[in-house]
Amino acid sequence: MATFLFAWNPKIWNWPDLPDYGRRIARKGFVDAQWASGRTRQIEPGSRAFMVRLGVPPKGIIGSGVTLTAPVLGPHWRDDKIALGIQTLHLDIRWDALFELPLISFDELAVPPFSRFRWATRASGMRIPTHVADALEDLWEKKLAALKAVAADTRTAPARKRRQV
Repeated sequence: MATFLFAWNPKIWNWPDLPDYGRRIARKGFVDAQWASGRTRQIEPGSRAFMVRLGVPPKGIIGSGVTLTAPVLGPHWRDDKIALGIQTLHLDIRWDALFELPLISFDELAVPPFSRFRWATRASGMRIPTHVADALEDLWEKKLAALKAVAADTRTAPARKRRQV
C-alpha cells in the first residue's frame, strides 16, 4: 500500500481538537478524523498516512495513521472558501499517533534518504516514494519506541521520599 503525507499549518488553522485527539489516542489507541487530501484522488483506503507540521517552528512529522476512505468531494475546510462555494477533496484517517510537536524534525528530514522528498508541501495528499516511506516508517517506529520507553521509566521510577526538616 502507498504512503501519503498530510499537512497541517498552524499559521492557517490552529487545530483546536489536536490536544484532545492525543488524549483519545492515549486512551483508545486511535482517533478517526476527516482531513483534506489536496488534489489527490488516488488514495486508497488502507494507505499509510503521516502528518507534517509546517508554517511555524518546530516543523516536522507529528502523526501517523491509515486512511479509512478514498477522497470524496465536499465542503472546503476554510470558512472563506465555503462562503465562495469552493469544495475540496477529503477523506477519513484513523490516527494511531498524533502529537502537538514533531517526533521527527525537519533537521532529521534534511538528510538522505529523506532529503530526496519535499516535506514542506503546500497541500495534503502527497505520495511519499516507497524508499523514503520505508525509511520514514523505520525512524518513526524508533521514535515512538523511545517515547514509550521514557513514559514507562517515568511510571516505574520509585517516588522520592520527602526530606524531613
